[in-house]
Amino acid sequence: MTKTNQKSIRVQSLLPLFALGFAAACASTGQPTKPGQPGGEPVVHLDMEPIKIEATSDADGIHIDAYDAPELFEHAGKALSEKRYDDAVKVYGKLLKSFPESPYARPALYNLGLAQIGKKDWAAAIDSFKGLIEKYPSHPDAKDSLFQLGACYAEENNWPASAEVFARVLERNDLNADDRIEAIARRGFAQFNLNDLDTAEKTFRAAMVYKQKIESEERLSTDFYLAFSQYHLGQVFHLRFRKAALRLPEAQLDKDLEEKAHLLLTAQRAYIDTIKFGNPAWASAAGFQVGSLYEELFDAFMSVPVPPELDAEARAIYQEELLKKIRILLEKSLRWQRENLLMIERLGVNTEWADKSKLAYAKLLRLLDPKLPGATEDIPADKSPRPAPSKAAPPPPVPQAPFRGGESPKESAPSEGDALRRHVL
Repeated sequence: MTKTNQKSIRVQSLLPLFALGFAAACASTGQPTKPGQPGGEPVVHLDMEPIKIEATSDADGIHIDAYDAPELFEHAGKALSEKRYDDAVKVYGKLLKSFPESPYARPALYNLGLAQIGKKDWAAAIDSFKGLIEKYPSHPDAKDSLFQLGACYAEENNWPASAEVFARVLERNDLNADDRIEAIARRGFAQFNLNDLDTAEKTFRAAMVYKQKIESEERLSTDFYLAFSQYHLGQVFHLRFRKAALRLPEAQLDKDLEEKAHLLLTAQRAYIDTIKFGNPAWASAAGFQVGSLYEELFDAFMSVPVPPELDAEARAIYQEELLKKIRILLEKSLRWQRENLLMIERLGVNTEWADKSKLAYAKLLRLLDPKLPGATEDIPADKSPRPAPSKAAPPPPVPQAPFRGGESPKESAPSEGDALRRHVL
């Protein structure tokens, strides 16, 4: 096959012959003629996007391709809207390479980052958003790019970088209330994932304090990040609860139990406050977690070593009596999972938390009484060991953050504020 030869020609479309035909369709400014100009007619100045023409030759002959930035921007935007991310990345890249100084370059660079997010190519998206921030630092799109940059670092589990980016966001003076609460919440989430629980707690509380400060002055467009912050306050205390061990001898056990019970109630209160926001995604997550608290406390009791001085018969009696006393914890957990399922049904949402609550409910029924209806529903026989209460549970699924400004890129000429922000967790 013949090797393809290419050459590009950049043509500035400011030809006089096109002036009359395109004057009505293009942005123009009319200037009166200077004295002495023939005809005394106004001169029309046209600022048009340059056109690039590529001539390629191969075995089939010569092929001519002419395109400009608006055309490429439209095609790329259509691909992005249709989630054809590879095509969008290719065309946005072509626009940026061919027309780096075009007014379309800035939104193309931002939307390129969105397409790379769609591909889950976090490293490439980070490069795109960093490029926009560096090239257009004073443009409003730089603020949105910082949000996207911090979110992409989070997707890479680069929590120090994510925390640093949202600290930069909070230094800006162009944030509205929604922006500020979101930035606080995301910074707290990074600190939480760095296991800096004390700092994360302060950050999440700052979101609540800020909300109280502005609630009479500014209306929020979403309660998502407030519920997010409140839920993760619950998670902070939930983790502390898990880490609090129950130890012998009995005097030590009493102290440990008091501390663990206090942490349980504090976490429960935070989760209930999350439910009060009424955000379906976070409410269903919080309801599940309250039920989990009581089941985990039951597991913690069952993991306490039997006093070593007891003989075999006494050990059996000890465990039987203990089980009778702490059975109420499983009953509380069952009640919360049932209430959570009823709430999810009322809200009409279908989340992963609904499935988790169903499984937990069936498991608890089986533990309490295998003969009860539904005790074996949707859950196989217990083949996996119960997790040790001292170990951290797997990271819970995080509800998808809401779209801001729309779900697809604009397919028209760029203007101030045209870039769309889609945040991921």
